Amino acid sequence: MGLLAHFQSSENVNALTPLAASHSPRPCAHHHGHTAAKRRCWHRTVASAQAQAQTLQVADGSGAKQPAEAPTGLPLMNGNGAHARTPADLPLPPELEPEQPSVTLHYATGWQTAALHGSLQGGQWQDFSLQQVGSSGGRWTVVDISIPDSQSAQDAPLLEFVIRGEQNAWDKPQAGGNYRITEPGRYRLKNGELEAVMGPPCLIVSDLDDTMVGDDAALATFTRWWQEEAVPRGSRLVYNTGRAMDTFETLCEEKTDSMALPDALILSVGTQIYERQADGSWADDKEWSATLDDGWHLNSVREAAYTALAAVGRDNMHFRPPEEQNDHKVTCGVHEGVLEEVKASISDAVKRAGVKANIIVCGKGEWKFLDIVSHKAGKLAALEYVRQQLGFPHHHTIACGDSGNDRDMLAGQNLAVVVGNAQDEMKAWIEQADQQLAASNGAHLPRVLVSKAHRALGILEALEFFGFK
Repeated sequence: MGLLAHFQSSENVNALTPLAASHSPRPCAHHHGHTAAKRRCWHRTVASAQAQAQTLQVADGSGAKQPAEAPTGLPLMNGNGAHARTPADLPLPPELEPEQPSVTLHYATGWQTAALHGSLQGGQWQDFSLQQVGSSGGRWTVVDISIPDSQSAQDAPLLEFVIRGEQNAWDKPQAGGNYRITEPGRYRLKNGELEAVMGPPCLIVSDLDDTMVGDDAALATFTRWWQEEAVPRGSRLVYNTGRAMDTFETLCEEKTDSMALPDALILSVGTQIYERQADGSWADDKEWSATLDDGWHLNSVREAAYTALAAVGRDNMHFRPPEEQNDHKVTCGVHEGVLEEVKASISDAVKRAGVKANIIVCGKGEWKFLDIVSHKAGKLAALEYVRQQLGFPHHHTIACGDSGNDRDMLAGQNLAVVVGNAQDEMKAWIEQADQQLAASNGAHLPRVLVSKAHRALGILEALEFFGFK
């Protein structure tokens, strides 16, 4: 399954149980309010994430692209036409290569503010600001310094520097002198030790409930490795969840000792995107919100839902609380006995109103969540947008999920892992797709891994499998 077609339901298999008093489904991985803050620019401009994600494709033996209906193994080839060992071995595509050489330094510090004070190629000494990395838990700051085309002064290193901290404190080599870097690349500085970082960076885009979270010990293990090893490589973490902001923040409070905060956040089935700011606040991505306005009219969608509710009655359908609604999503609880009738009624009504929307169904049991969202929304479309903004290629991006709600982002061109505790229907869906590809393409390096380990440990297993750990 690629991106949802208009009005096509995506059945989520997360566990739901009704609340006796209101017949409401209990919040699950797909559903769990809203804050806004001043937005700052992302690292890269976006071209058109939705256009890129419209058709799931795989490469056939000749290198030509063929459409596919489900997530498939993606044959990854090296420059000689042979299979690469892992996706991490593949070079960056030309459009993602740096326009000019640079030095990226991750610096471990307890200082709230710090700056790299240095000289490029023997030139004038100047300050370069160090920025906090959101998913590092306050451990790492980062600076990226472009190297000018001018020649270095004789005997001068590429970059000579010290770190200036708070209250005129300085970080210098214990042996004396200054830190020196002679070649472009990625480096880390911790406890006075400056070293090159050799491992490849990756972008993790993970569902939360029963994927990243659900086992506190596994979550803590992932977080320790992520903050110590992955962040200095330039890796970044994004959560892609059906939760709204209020329930995400509640989860963060509950897991404060074990869960890494992300660098970016996709909420409410891909209808909201936030970037973490230096002060810890979240900035709503206004450009993404504007994208979702295309073909969308909230009042018409709400009216369509009200019409369906009037037809089936409040014993069979209700609107979910205000914190589960937003400007591009209307959410209802619907009894399975009237689900098809409700979907058909809403589909017909929004079509007559000229609205372009997706209907997404989530839940297991008698009561289902039914989301009506902008046709530009969804977990995969949001993933593609964030991926392009952060500048990661598909083969350095890993989507992580466990249920039907995650299917569309697992079916993109990125790498993916279905964690070992996933619902059986998800595993069967992946197995069928893999068999189809094997029949047509033969041996290949799978794009989608079904891990043996569960939850966060399954994500670590995938990182090792794909060559990022």
